[in-house]
Amino acid sequence: MNMMMKVTEDDRSNSNRSGQKRKLSNVGAQHILRLFLWITVYRIINVWVIRTQFDPDEYWQTLEPAYCLVFGPDDGTDHSTIRGTDQYLLHGRRMHYGCALTWEWTRRWTPPSNSEIESTHTSSAMVRLNYLLSEALHGPVRSYVSILPTYLYYLACRPLLNWAAEYDESDKNFNDGSRVVTQYHTEFQRNLKQIIRQHSTYIISKGPVFLHAVLVAAPTDLLVWVISSRIDNQHAGWRRSWPFWALVCSLTSWFHGYALVRTYANSVETVMLILGITLLGPELFGQSQSGGTHVSSSLRERFAFLIGGLSVCVRFTSLAAWIPIGLILVVRSTGNIKIRILLGLCAPFGLLGVLFGCCIDRWFYGFWAIPFLGNVHFNVLLGHGSLYGTHPFLWYAYAGIPAICGVMLPFFIWEISTIRSGSRSLLLWIIAPYIVLHSFSEHKEFRFLLPVLPIICILVGHALSRLVGVMEDTTTNSPQPKKLFTPSNFILVALILLNFPHLLYLGLIHQRGPIATNQYLASVIENETHQAIQSETIRQYTIHYLMGCHSAPVYSHLHTPNARVDAWYLDCSPECRSNPDDICESDAFLNDQLGFVMNAYNVGSWRGNIVREKPSFLVVMQDDAVKIGAFLTNKLKMSHAASIRHTIKSISWHQDQCDASNDGQCLLHEMQHYPLTLFSRIDIHFDHMEVYKS
Repeated sequence: MNMMMKVTEDDRSNSNRSGQKRKLSNVGAQHILRLFLWITVYRIINVWVIRTQFDPDEYWQTLEPAYCLVFGPDDGTDHSTIRGTDQYLLHGRRMHYGCALTWEWTRRWTPPSNSEIESTHTSSAMVRLNYLLSEALHGPVRSYVSILPTYLYYLACRPLLNWAAEYDESDKNFNDGSRVVTQYHTEFQRNLKQIIRQHSTYIISKGPVFLHAVLVAAPTDLLVWVISSRIDNQHAGWRRSWPFWALVCSLTSWFHGYALVRTYANSVETVMLILGITLLGPELFGQSQSGGTHVSSSLRERFAFLIGGLSVCVRFTSLAAWIPIGLILVVRSTGNIKIRILLGLCAPFGLLGVLFGCCIDRWFYGFWAIPFLGNVHFNVLLGHGSLYGTHPFLWYAYAGIPAICGVMLPFFIWEISTIRSGSRSLLLWIIAPYIVLHSFSEHKEFRFLLPVLPIICILVGHALSRLVGVMEDTTTNSPQPKKLFTPSNFILVALILLNFPHLLYLGLIHQRGPIATNQYLASVIENETHQAIQSETIRQYTIHYLMGCHSAPVYSHLHTPNARVDAWYLDCSPECRSNPDDICESDAFLNDQLGFVMNAYNVGSWRGNIVREKPSFLVVMQDDAVKIGAFLTNKLKMSHAASIRHTIKSISWHQDQCDASNDGQCLLHEMQHYPLTLFSRIDIHFDHMEVYKS
């Protein structure tokens, strides 16, 4: 037991550091590449398993704005105010699909008139500065930096999908010498176009997630192993090594498997932070050639703080991690070098990264937007983040950290209790300020802690490596067990069994309705528009989502060749939430479902909006469908098309749902559904999403 609690210092002598460098140099690029490929395959399988929705932001903060840029209106229309357009082109020209942007991507003020702008330019520099600052504070709160991978992916897909959407007539002008070759190529192109058309929805909706698995999740896992390797000075076997168990913790973490692969800005912030720590590793952990007291910064260090500046553009709260990193470098240096590191490395290259991010946003927005200032103004100065939910100050301590750590929590606490100094204590100095800063915000979510979870995996990996070492040492003098029952195998299997069951449940069952519903709608539209390819016509569809705030993705999951979709979703913007005299569409529907749909489709306008035409499809939750189902079928003449399972509603002992007097026919209400019966004993009742069709 004393051996288990013994503190192992991470800062070794210069000879140990040299030995560690030789050890790392022996790990060739080929080995690292092979490890990365295996991790990538694992994360791709991870993405394939995930078929549910965690939080709407994974779509509305990445997929929808990127889709709007590439497939949305291209006729000079302001993207910040449009949700769709009736213009479309085919046969070598671009077809315009829908566009959906939330309030986060728009200006939150009215730009001044030309006369006011001219008077501003002629006034003093201080007045112009105040004007620019006010414009930045009231500007968009989201940066396009985090959606660049998705944007570039969509940009590459656009010509391919446009080519597949075109209809090619058979070439009848064959020459005898090339007849067979021409027919072969024509048939091949037809088959290829058909395959692309059939899978175009999946290519657009799921492709960016696979891209994140390769560019975000897999690099994060690999860098966890790299950082652990750099600060590990022990020459233990690979099953007892710190890097091995740190990587295992990252790969088996249920929250990494559930959230890291998704298209969140938090995921991009995570890989940026872990990459920065990796690049600064020798200086952070005292392994540089000059012992952390160098004068001139290397290209590697400059690039690290450049990434730090970009991460601030993605989420301004990443300052809570990058400021401690800079302070650690300053504290670990001596004399005048402290000022040189602060003013010659951290500040200038961090600001350069911020400027680079602002230039990217300038390109996409068309004006000088500074989203991290808009975020500060909205969440800190106005405190409007609380409009979307609040939690107590200590919520991250007693709920957030235990939830994302899961089975790793006891080992994390044990590791913290044994840390006195050294490299592991520096990792805590990065984690603690990040959690404390986020605790001051009233609006809290589990995914906000995602950037520090890889660091937690590094610390837990050290605890597990010590535990395995102690367990194997205590069994040295005992009869040699079979290799299958070694301590390392036992812990590895335990991590898998304690993480993967609920990961599979959350990834396959819980909140699967929005994704499955859009897959159903896209398949129906694709089947109906199949004949439109030859008739050279485009069919128009309207889909109304009468559900909570941004409950489902829209155009990024409805992309279908030769079909034009216009979606309507209920508004829940801060303008109506923060105004006590106003009411959001989502709240109005929740308060009175029948009255809302009567006003929206039949009686008259609501909040001054034009009465909606009957849609092609209408999506509503099961409980709400019970209240408005009769109106939809009798007044709007819509028919119930599908019921799609969303999540588990309740579990009960099995009861016979059938009435024997009715020849065994089950007497269920129209909006009630059969439960799923397990082992003839347990009934699982699901909540459903109902689809109506004109």
